Order: sequence, then C-alpha cells, then structure tokens
Amino acid sequence: MIMTDKVSEFFDDFKKEDWIKMISGDIMGSDTILSDYMSVYKENRVLKVHKYAITLLKEGRYSTYVIDTNRADKRKVVKGKDYDSLIDKLYNHYFKNNKVNAKRLCDIFDEWLEYKTKKKNNSEDTKKQNRASYEKYVKGTDIDTMPLTDIKPINLEEWAIDVLREYKMTSQTFNTHKLVVTGPLAYAKRKGYISENPWCKEELEYTHLFKSKRRKPSEKMVFYPDEIEELLGELERGYDYNGNMANLGLMINFELGLRVGELCALKWTDINWKNETVFIQRMESRGKVVDYVKSDSSAGYRELSLSDEVIYLFKKVKNDSKILSEFIFTKPDGSRLDEMVFVHRLEKAENALGWNKEGNMKRSHCIRRTVASRMQAEGWTLEEIRCWLGHTNTETTLTYLYNPFRESERKKKVKECSILHTNKECTQLYSKNDSEDKVQKMPKAL
Repeated sequence: MIMTDKVSEFFDDFKKEDWIKMISGDIMGSDTILSDYMSVYKENRVLKVHKYAITLLKEGRYSTYVIDTNRADKRKVVKGKDYDSLIDKLYNHYFKNNKVNAKRLCDIFDEWLEYKTKKKNNSEDTKKQNRASYEKYVKGTDIDTMPLTDIKPINLEEWAIDVLREYKMTSQTFNTHKLVVTGPLAYAKRKGYISENPWCKEELEYTHLFKSKRRKPSEKMVFYPDEIEELLGELERGYDYNGNMANLGLMINFELGLRVGELCALKWTDINWKNETVFIQRMESRGKVVDYVKSDSSAGYRELSLSDEVIYLFKKVKNDSKILSEFIFTKPDGSRLDEMVFVHRLEKAENALGWNKEGNMKRSHCIRRTVASRMQAEGWTLEEIRCWLGHTNTETTLTYLYNPFRESERKKKVKECSILHTNKECTQLYSKNDSEDKVQKMPKAL
C-alpha cells in the first residue's frame, strides 16, 4: 500500500474517540489500525531524510540508493519487492540501525575536526583552538546532544542568541567560534548523516545582538612621523653595530607595507631592476616558505613600484651580503631570516628607545597600517590602497586606515580649515571675482 500525504493527514486528524468507535464497532481491527499507522509513520520519517528518487522498475519492484562511503561510487542500491518493503528497508537503514538517528554533534565533532585539520593542513594550535571553542560554547547545550536529524534552524538560533547574550561577542569573534557548529553540520550533510543542513543563514536572526567593535586609537595602531624617525635611526644604528639584515628589511617595509611573512620570503628574482618593481608571490607559513600568499587570493599577488630610497636599500643589502643567497634577507651564513627575526628586532629597537617603559610598544603589523594610512593622507584612493596591500575587499582595507599624524597636527588642521574661520575669506574672494567679472562684461565707454 502506497501512503500519500492525504492518507497521512487522515491519520493525523483522527481524534482518540474516533479510533475507539472504529475499533469497538468492528469497523477496523486494532492490528490493522496499528499496522497502517506505522506504515504512515515510517514513510513520513523516511521521506524527510531520504532525498533520492524512488523508481518503479519494469518488473514491479521499487529501487533507490543511499549513501555508502565505503564504496567506490559512494552509493548503495536498495530494492524492494513493493513500495512498502522498500520503505521498511530505508527506515531500517536510517533509523532502526541508528546510522543517522544516533548521530549528534558531540559524536561527530572529533571526526570533523580530524577531517578539517587534514583538509586545511591546520596546525596543532588551530586544532586546539577549535576544540576549546566547542568545549566552551557548544558542550552542554541542547544542540550538543540533540540528534542531528532533530536540529532545526530555531534550535541553532536559540544557541546563537544564548552565546551572544552571555559572552557579548563582535561579529568577527562569533564567526570565528561558530565554525565548530557550522563546520560539523556541513560535514554531516556531505557524509549523508543528514539530508539538509539546518544552518540556514537567511532564517537565523541573531545579528542584532553583535557587540559593536571598539576601534582602538591611532596612537596604538600606527607609527607617527616622529616615531618613524626615531625607529629608523635605531634600526640604522643596529645594522651598523651587528649587520643584522632585519634592520634594513624593516626600514624597507616602512614603504612597502608587506606582511612580515611576505617580507622574509622575498627573493632577488622578485625584483625587476629595470622596471623598478618587486613582485609579491610567496610567504612564510609555519616556518617554511610556500609559493602562495595569504589565503591564496589572487589579490595577494601584486607588483609594487619601488622608490629611489628602497632601491638604494635593496642594493645595500645585496652589496653587503657575504654569501649571495636566493633570498634577500639572510644571516651571515646565507640562510634565510625567518619571520620571528624581524618581529624580535622591531621589539628590541622599541625597547632601546624606551617605548616599553612608556607603554608604547607597537607590533610589526602597525607598519602595514602606517603605510596604508599615509597613502590615504597623500590622496591615494581606497581601491589603490587595497591593491597595494593585497586585500581581497575594501572592507578589510578600511580597518587599516587611521590618522597617521599626532593629535597636535590634526588640531592645527582643524584651526586652519575651520569653516567659520575661512568662510569670510572665501566670501571676500568670491565678491572680488564677481566684481571683476562685472567690470569685464561692462561695455566700453563711447
């Protein structure tokens, strides 16, 4: 017997007293009622998770397939002598054998994490961070132990709301941690544990709870002109003292604004001396040089023009190198300077200037923000700055832009450009020009 939606509705709409009347009046036997109801129940449950076509074969049998990751083609054919027997087999596959119904987030999290680590080539630190996120924000919640097939968008929305209310996260922070939920759910669908991913972005409403991101003051994010002068002087002194090429690399980066991982991976072949450009095409990742840039984004591969000062510094590096290596910044033995050498050299230079005592320590990425902010101050468009930094979108570039000058400089500009202060002069200039125009338009006396 093939149960349709109308038959299902018939059973669902029946009241308890209706069933009693039918049984007591010998209209239907209790065994028949139970059998029919179970058929409808099984069919409804199966069709909610089974999204593959059920085909009537020529010989009258019914056929379909289910996911089977152990097979080469990842599928297993299932046949039944009639529709009901096929539904029984599918019900046993999905539910009675507990292949789907028993699966929960807590059951598949480790499986997903191992898969993700292998697929993304994640470090152990990233793996630990993902596990810590799950332990803190998911473990012990309803969605942690709820069968995957029972998780609905409303359950995920409630989880998100609870997390955001308790921990007051920005959108960036929440998106980092929600990966331990969205990742396993997407994985579960691909593995065939669920037919549909319940994380439907359009249906979830929680973004209004995001905490607004607090923007740090410019003095913490960029190097001011006087600080750059001090720092360049200390880097030059350090180079004269011990010949550490990281000093010259940091000086160069105050114009190029590269990621430190890109800076330390530069090769001499990247420089086009004739065109006076350098091509950015690789970076350091986990201590090794890889032939791609961050996220392997096409925007990251870029050719930058070199100023006369930067060309001079590159030539100085080449002339002063005792052993010519394929890499630009090297140790005396010719081996490449890694990322941490640049980071530590900048820190030592700032310490030497006493910035640590003043609480004014700035990290290497501040150089990158400084370059971007100075470009904006000099009239570069947002798109030009994005291309120079190698960002995929301008939204990221906007987060790099700060006031590159001290507050005293800004106050000076406010006073000089005050509308109330300058408007009178503008009016006088306009009146003067207007009078001159009228004089020129007056006919000459006869």
